[in-house]
Amino acid sequence: MICMASYDAEYETSREATHERREAVHESIAIRALGALSATVNGRPVVIAGPRQRTILATLVLAWGRAVSVDSLVDAVWGNRPPNTARTQVAICVGALRKAFRAAHIEGPVIQTTHPGYRLLTQVCSLDARDFAALTGEAAEAIRLGREDEAVGLYRKALYLWTGPALSGVAGQAVEDEATRLEAERLVAYEALFDAELALGRHQEVLPELSAMADDQPLHEKLRHNLMLAQYRCGRRAEAAEGFRTWRKRFVDEIGMEPSASIHQLHRAILQDAPELSLRGEEPPRPGRRVAPVELPAGVTDFLGREAELAALDALLTEPADGRHLAGGTPPRMAIIAGPAGVGKTSLAVHWAHRAARHFPDGSLYADLSQYEWTQGSATVHALLSRFLRVLGVAAELVPDRLDECVSLYRSLLAERRALVVLDNVHALAHIQPFLPGCGRSRVVATTSGRQDPLAVGRGAVRVDLDPLPAAQAAELVAGIIGERRALEDPAAVHELGRLCDRLPLALRAAAGRLVAKPHWSVRRLVFRLADDRRRLDELSAGGLELRAGFWRGYRGLPDAAARMCRMLGLLDTPVFTARVGAALLDVDHVEAEDAMEQLFDVHLLTAVGADSGGELRYAFPELARLFAHERALTEESDETRQAALSRLLWTQLASI
Repeated sequence: MICMASYDAEYETSREATHERREAVHESIAIRALGALSATVNGRPVVIAGPRQRTILATLVLAWGRAVSVDSLVDAVWGNRPPNTARTQVAICVGALRKAFRAAHIEGPVIQTTHPGYRLLTQVCSLDARDFAALTGEAAEAIRLGREDEAVGLYRKALYLWTGPALSGVAGQAVEDEATRLEAERLVAYEALFDAELALGRHQEVLPELSAMADDQPLHEKLRHNLMLAQYRCGRRAEAAEGFRTWRKRFVDEIGMEPSASIHQLHRAILQDAPELSLRGEEPPRPGRRVAPVELPAGVTDFLGREAELAALDALLTEPADGRHLAGGTPPRMAIIAGPAGVGKTSLAVHWAHRAARHFPDGSLYADLSQYEWTQGSATVHALLSRFLRVLGVAAELVPDRLDECVSLYRSLLAERRALVVLDNVHALAHIQPFLPGCGRSRVVATTSGRQDPLAVGRGAVRVDLDPLPAAQAAELVAGIIGERRALEDPAAVHELGRLCDRLPLALRAAAGRLVAKPHWSVRRLVFRLADDRRRLDELSAGGLELRAGFWRGYRGLPDAAARMCRMLGLLDTPVFTARVGAALLDVDHVEAEDAMEQLFDVHLLTAVGADSGGELRYAFPELARLFAHERALTEESDETRQAALSRLLWTQLASI
């Protein structure tokens, strides 16, 4: 094997010496590093097989014409633990890369053997990262000369070169360091772009993009500063001020220090309607004017299915053409979307809200109620209503101090508008009673993990109960994220992946996100990792998709007895159980055990699976909920308590034989 590699290297050296004497190269190679590493020849992809080849090519690209030693390539691929055959394997990988370029009809050499290793012949290549640097340099010069409009075009052209995270899918410390540097340069370009756009008075046009960037970089001061300024100039003064307060709290909690004086100064200027915040010749926003807020978060791009549920929500849009009441009563004012953690309640609500936006010309309000403290429920309701009023254009000094007056003003404003209110992650439906419009055409959509009767908030509410996706749609969702070709390589593994994720969209997206971030993994490899119960919830916590948080929202509001029942049932290996089992685990009577298990059913931590031959109700954990319950048992219960509970269950079962 070593002899073959040496021969290949010598053969390639002779080929390169011949081709270097040619006067021209007939084809040009376009290398992309601003996203997944790739190379194309006139649009034809160069097939780069395997993670080692990708790391070696990336290392040569980053050196851009400079020689890279074999030792450096070994270090890039294997780090501090190279195999004995590392140098030979590097030669084999380089040979494979050369063959891949020849297969793409590149006649001349691309990778040259030179002491002490190899170098990329850059005269036959172009690199998007170098184009990006050149364009941003030109844009910065245009800014210096006062040509903001030209600079915006150059920055846009530079940023369009990006197709994803820099050098994604390539391992190695040096590559990762360069990817971090490139991402920092991308962020600097966005900062300069937004500065120029705001200087040109394009705050309305740039606001959605700026808001998305600020969400992606939640602790970035410059982006938050520009977002607040854009919101203010768009007449969303209250939203800018409230957003700063929420952001500042997170900044202090995570960084441990106050934000800079400049952003505090901007906040004070917004509260004072300082005239210097407006562009010359533009009137400052007036505190009490009517505005149409647009607070909906972005919807998921890969939403699929749920046709029946979307049709049910469309009932909120129903109204008679002549404005009279419908037969049998008034149209529904609200909808409740219920289901277990990760089933896609928020995705459905937001997708429908965007789809129905044209029916609500006076805007949309959105709040994630899980982000609020509910130990003092009325105070929290008052704080949230106050925020909504400010967003609707009420000056801060005119927001009532009393809760009942706040509710009255809020309903009065909604009565003369057609707006949509989305309340996400509601724990108790009674909490949302104050947010229901008293009359008019405004509507409310709420999501909850609870199974409470919608009559708790009023008659006529539309109720939508979400179940996990069908197996075929679960596979389709995964394939849409990782690519059809990759999914078709092992359909059985994709199906098994859906089962291990309980076919929950949030878990499926997290799993597919892992595969996108690890292009060298097969679906079967991830399935193997997920099969380990101890690791599964960790593996399904990727890209901000934290499945545990959804389970925790339902769990933390449980009464003590129900929470303890959840933990103890999580110790069982049996998939199905009755209240008799729960009674033995907690050492309580049958009725108390059934009440606790019904409370777990109410928050979708348990499902009901019929009755046994004696008529006793049977319950089961969804698999991911069982893993969460098991984690809580190991965390919150001592070894002695867990052993005592299992011993009581064993003696109860022996006594019944």
